[in-house]
Amino acid sequence: MNKGNNYDKIKHLVEVDDDILAVFIVMSSQIKELYIAKNSNIHRAYVDSIVNELDLNISIENQKLTTENAELEGKSKNILGKIKWIVLEYDKLRILKIYEYDKIIFVLINSNTQLEHTVDNILGYYYDLDEIPKSLF
Repeated sequence: MNKGNNYDKIKHLVEVDDDILAVFIVMSSQIKELYIAKNSNIHRAYVDSIVNELDLNISIENQKLTTENAELEGKSKNILGKIKWIVLEYDKLRILKIYEYDKIIFVLINSNTQLEHTVDNILGYYYDLDEIPKSLF
């Protein structure tokens, strides 16, 4: 499975779904790629401030993921396996974090949406589809 291609699928969802505000990759506590939806009212400084606010969590999670992945490689089985994704729910914003071996993909979503209309679509496209969807509607 080509994870770069999956990131491109999420970028496409940002283009066609008004509830998805932005998507970006964080590697080594830095934003590597950022795509902001054209109709959103956010900008790079806003995204930077979110990353700065979550920086403690990112650094700790990156360390934990690296340690856990090293431990997993040494073990043949793990009861739960590695974490694949998590949703953070705030009053003003919903954040979907998708964990990969060496990066975390962040998807910023309007907080006033139903989970199945945003997170389920994103995860479905990210993990299951082989081609970019033509339309969500």
